Amino acid sequence: MLMKQKQKSRVFYNGFCPKRVVLALLAAFMLFLASGCLRAPQQGEPGGTAPAVVTLWHTLQGPEAAALQAQTDGISKSNPAILIRLKYVPEQSFAALAYQAEAGGEGPELFLAPRAILWQLYAKGAISPVVQYTSDSYPAALAQFRFGDKLYAQPLLTDLPLLYYRTDGGSAPTSLTDLSKGSLVLPQVNTQVFSAWWTAQGGKASAQGKPQLNAPENLAFLQQLLAWRDGGALRVDPNAFNLLAAGGARFTIAYASQAPMLTQLNIPWNALALNSLTGGQGQVLLGPTLGIANSSIKAVAAMVQPIRLVEEAMLGPSVEGALAHAGGRFPVSSGYYQKPEAQQGIFLQVSQSLAKAWPLEGSALDWRLFPILDMAWQNAWAGAQNPADLLSAAQAQGEAEAAKK
Repeated sequence: MLMKQKQKSRVFYNGFCPKRVVLALLAAFMLFLASGCLRAPQQGEPGGTAPAVVTLWHTLQGPEAAALQAQTDGISKSNPAILIRLKYVPEQSFAALAYQAEAGGEGPELFLAPRAILWQLYAKGAISPVVQYTSDSYPAALAQFRFGDKLYAQPLLTDLPLLYYRTDGGSAPTSLTDLSKGSLVLPQVNTQVFSAWWTAQGGKASAQGKPQLNAPENLAFLQQLLAWRDGGALRVDPNAFNLLAAGGARFTIAYASQAPMLTQLNIPWNALALNSLTGGQGQVLLGPTLGIANSSIKAVAAMVQPIRLVEEAMLGPSVEGALAHAGGRFPVSSGYYQKPEAQQGIFLQVSQSLAKAWPLEGSALDWRLFPILDMAWQNAWAGAQNPADLLSAAQAQGEAEAAKK
């Protein structure tokens, strides 16, 4: 009896040895894979590989930051293979932190920051030419981020000066002569404020890459401003916009983003594009502009497609519009101004100004000459010296600046 049990055990062991068990399990597993039950995970699908993470550093706060979060969440939801991570970085330390991060091989794929910061990043080699041009921005907005023959960022939002006037003080002005008969109060005298009227009369900071600060046209324009001052038609007051609101001035020049303040005060007002008083001549200089750029070390081959998708979505009229409504700045997408919401109010003057704004490239010498010319104008306004002498001194300073590399 014991012998028979041992024989049965031996037969069981011989019939189902471990080697055969392993082979059987392996065959079953291969059939399971072949049936598709364990299909290879796909990127962006539940249970699949992790999505491509695109980190974006930005300077937005408050409602603008909330709008940015909502828009990027929507972009990620529409593109499951991409996850956008936002990080707020203060403006005052943005460029330094970005440079330090990249020096250590770290940092984000994308930067969303004002023009001045992106220019600093360009100077430090922290950003590279755009992965793919996807914007339908107005030429002047794009030009700000062009250095040489390459585009290093794409603009989203901007601001620009307009002429505001009270409608309870008479009809709308149609020329600069009309202004000289009224009460024009400005916060300061500089190229940003007067760019459209100054260039309409032939004013220029440079020509063919050389400073022209003492050009006859510049002197004639400065003398005109001083004549307006002496005749009581033009004065400078840091509270110019508030004076307009309170009825202490009929005209002023201020950024388009300040328009909601007048609407809230429920006073009679309107606005005009600055070059509407010069027969469409002259080019307005764009104010603070928000742009998006890609990192010089993170735009590697594997990340080009995710970066391109994020930039393309961010530069669409709907995203620009949402950020604009949250913060008061204005989209630079020409497509946005075709929307019904942009066919009324201040948007009409903004789009008119954008269409004829100054397409000054980021590498242009003029940007470095404007502060010198501004100082000459302000000194002349204060009566510090003869206008011609001040412009001659500015020319010498401009030549020294142009000599710098």
